[in-house]
Amino acid sequence: FFFFFFKQKTAYEISLGLVGSEMCIRDRYMGYKMEKRQLRKAVFDKMKDFEPQRHYNTIVKIVKVESLVEIKRVDSVPMKMAICLVGDETACAKLFLKEAQTAFAKEGEYLVLRNVQARIVKERIRLEVSIWGKIEKSTEKKFAEVNTKNNISETEYEAVHEHQPLPFSITKHIL
Repeated sequence: FFFFFFKQKTAYEISLGLVGSEMCIRDRYMGYKMEKRQLRKAVFDKMKDFEPQRHYNTIVKIVKVESLVEIKRVDSVPMKMAICLVGDETACAKLFLKEAQTAFAKEGEYLVLRNVQARIVKERIRLEVSIWGKIEKSTEKKFAEVNTKNNISETEYEAVHEHQPLPFSITKHIL
């Protein structure tokens, strides 16, 4: 008796149409060197260039911790939240921190925000570091003063729906 054991196919293998014996032959020659991916250096943006619904990397200074609270969620689990005014030499905005991120909420701290999202909350921009982002203390202090006169969180945004012509006509039938 002969027994053949085949591993489960991946989406890549299915798209190539590889079947059991072809997968075994392919797996035998996996000793080649994998090409090492070169990481790109992060590009840091200035806050005056922030637009809604986009992600940015930036270095900011915490100007003021506006609120630091602990609330109970619907399932009675406590949750920490903080709202801070942060900025650089070009502009400032409100930053929303939650759970472990609230440990960074100290006035005068410089932070590196990676993949921070400029979200619209109640018609205003609010910065949030999502689960795909990273927040850490900055070792270098690139600017001394924060431009609090250009607060991008004070600008009100309105959702505008563009009406495009339909590819067909709608008629109303009265019976």
